[in-house]
Amino acid sequence: MKKVVFGAAMAAALMATPALAQDKSPFSLDVTAGVVSEYFFRGISQSDDNPAVQAGAELGYAINDTYALYAGVWGSTVDFNNGTDAEVDLTAGIRATYDKLGLDLGIIQYLYADKPAGEDLNYTEFKLVGSYDLGFVIPTAGVYYSPEFPYDSGDAYYITAGVTVPLPVTQFEPQLVANIGKQYVDDNDKFGLKDYVDWNVGLFASYWGFTAGVQYVDNNISSSQCDDGCRPAAVFSLSYGYSF
Repeated sequence: MKKVVFGAAMAAALMATPALAQDKSPFSLDVTAGVVSEYFFRGISQSDDNPAVQAGAELGYAINDTYALYAGVWGSTVDFNNGTDAEVDLTAGIRATYDKLGLDLGIIQYLYADKPAGEDLNYTEFKLVGSYDLGFVIPTAGVYYSPEFPYDSGDAYYITAGVTVPLPVTQFEPQLVANIGKQYVDDNDKFGLKDYVDWNVGLFASYWGFTAGVQYVDNNISSSQCDDGCRPAAVFSLSYGYSF
């Protein structure tokens, strides 16, 4: 799983930022791999009640202590019951950190392997995501925009908000995470669904690079529009991440 950003404001701020300290390497590489009991994206199953294997890598370049460029790739097995085997997301963008405020302006290209001929699944999204670290809670908000959503359904927007609540009670660094979002699509008939709301809440814990979690995911899509793939579900996950 991946988006419009205030590019002009970010570019102007870039020009006024001091250089990164010279004794610090500007490059970073983060890799992750894991498995989920079922892959859900914006409240809809992407793996048809089956587990999914997922992995990703992201290369970062710190321009200075405030701004960093990134490019990455992320993939997951999928099952749409039409021969499609995998989703591969290509990402790029710039992140900025102003004290407790974080911003992420980027682009995501969604690609699907072995999709049926003529099936218009691939699409591009632009994103703007912000967060503010209050210590006891980290609220987040984001906007995602696609000029051409799957199935030739036209413009699409996804607006989301959430919170992360650290629970400093054990060495496993547990966190409560909750999100809600709304998907808007220009041509609902071609997309196959009306605009809908999805939400999730979960608990995650980390140790020695491993992160385990459980989430409840749901949406307000009626069963007449989408039955099994849009049902509420509990999702279990286990992943490992390493930073170079």
